[in-house]
Amino acid sequence: MPPKHPDARQIWQRLLWVGIYAVAMGLLEAICVIYLRRLLPGLIAGTGAHVAPLERLRIEVIREACTLVMLLSVAWLGGFDLRSRVACFFYAFGLWDIVYYAGLWWLAGWPGSWLQWDCLFLIPKPWYGPVLAPVLISAYFAVACVLIHKGEIRKAPLRLSLWTLTLQLLAGLVWYWSFVKDADRIRANGYAGMSYSWMLFAVGAAIAFGGLLLAMRGRPAEAAVSI
Repeated sequence: MPPKHPDARQIWQRLLWVGIYAVAMGLLEAICVIYLRRLLPGLIAGTGAHVAPLERLRIEVIREACTLVMLLSVAWLGGFDLRSRVACFFYAFGLWDIVYYAGLWWLAGWPGSWLQWDCLFLIPKPWYGPVLAPVLISAYFAVACVLIHKGEIRKAPLRLSLWTLTLQLLAGLVWYWSFVKDADRIRANGYAGMSYSWMLFAVGAAIAFGGLLLAMRGRPAEAAVSI
């Protein structure tokens, strides 16, 4: 017997609890990073010319891998099928990332500007860029995944075809390249003289939004019914 599809109230409750988990996790990680930066001042990315070598960050790779496992686990528990579980993962990821930087700013006064550079991620190699870029991407993740759940509630799910999924993957690759293309230079010389490619960011955003619009336009006729 197939599992019962949750009703609207249950779906919103699941999203609420996944969101609460992501917010708490983001704030907790911000606190952990503040401790790390005070113990190891060389890890304070964006405040000097030197960027700590990856050899000093091996434990950070493990921490980030654990973070992904935690987000995947809560997404699996929060969703009810593959589509909703993938949506929950990116929803949680987006909230976690936004709250992480908001927490750093609130508790430590860093970053001083949303255009300040940071080492954003370490898997599979270091990602570098201004804080604003991943925050905007995370906001897109959260909003897009709420729309996916809204479609499930209306029994008019977004049409996630091979084409629309390919566009999302392509957008992710463009964004990824914008963060890693200068990684070797930054590791060797720091952030001095570096300029983030907002053009690549914009291309990735256009592809992502285009794919999302195609998915929304491809929904069946029931999508016209209001909640």
